[in-house]
Amino acid sequence: MPVVDTLRRYVVAHWRGEQGLGWSFWVNLVGLRAVIFVLQDMVQPGPYQDYHEWAPVVLLAAVFLHGVVFVWQAVGVIRAGEAHMVDHGAISLHWGAQLGAIIAFWLTASYALNAWQMTNDVPAYENFAEKMDRERASKYRMTAQPGGALLIEGTLELGITRRLAAALANDTGIREVILSSKGGNIYEARGLARLFRDNGISTGVVDECSSACTTAFIGGVTRRLKSGARLGFHQYRIEAAYDVLGADPKGEEAKDKSLFLQAGVNPGFVSRMHSAAPGSMWYPDAGELSVAGVITAIAD
Repeated sequence: MPVVDTLRRYVVAHWRGEQGLGWSFWVNLVGLRAVIFVLQDMVQPGPYQDYHEWAPVVLLAAVFLHGVVFVWQAVGVIRAGEAHMVDHGAISLHWGAQLGAIIAFWLTASYALNAWQMTNDVPAYENFAEKMDRERASKYRMTAQPGGALLIEGTLELGITRRLAAALANDTGIREVILSSKGGNIYEARGLARLFRDNGISTGVVDECSSACTTAFIGGVTRRLKSGARLGFHQYRIEAAYDVLGADPKGEEAKDKSLFLQAGVNPGFVSRMHSAAPGSMWYPDAGELSVAGVITAIAD
């Protein structure tokens, strides 16, 4: 086969250093190596992808292109440089070619390492923001109730206001939200209170609504407490084992006192809201809550 014979003679001629220093260096070394590098860049796996299942093929290709082929390239250039030095008596081009071969070696080693890294098994991509959202959402539940009510049970976590807003947009028949929570994020509680006010939604409690939950509760246009249920109030604190810059629990208490006053709650009650220590809870009775205007009705 003429083509195969021509290629074989070409490979042997370069290996023996018979093609001239310029051609051997610029075409067989620099040019061919550049083509190999570009091809590898083109087949580079995308983010969070790999060639783990094709590892034998990739590694064999890397050994051939970055091992066998490179040795052929480098040896041919060195021998062509030696022949050039003998024929012309000039050593500078020979040294330059050797320096180029050394640089090509380091680049080749880098690409060989990259080829091996392509075969490493990349763990499945996981969006940590979405993971955190799922973990927070697992700490509370929203359940539809008869008569256009929605029950929220659990901790008031980050993202609950957004989820409730979406639920209200999908179901315009929700007229009351029943809260069963021992607290949570105060900013989300204020977000819930705002949603209740803006959408004309009433709030109710059938068992317990404490701490930040009471802030959400006060946003209801009407607020009912089932007989035997209770609301719990205490001082705010930052639950962290480190100092939180800019944290101001007293300032946050003042913001929520303002919300209660805006809802028509008696100032005397508001002044006592945060009297209990952070680790304890004040549970005023239903009569006191009714007189103070915190609740508007007591349900059986």
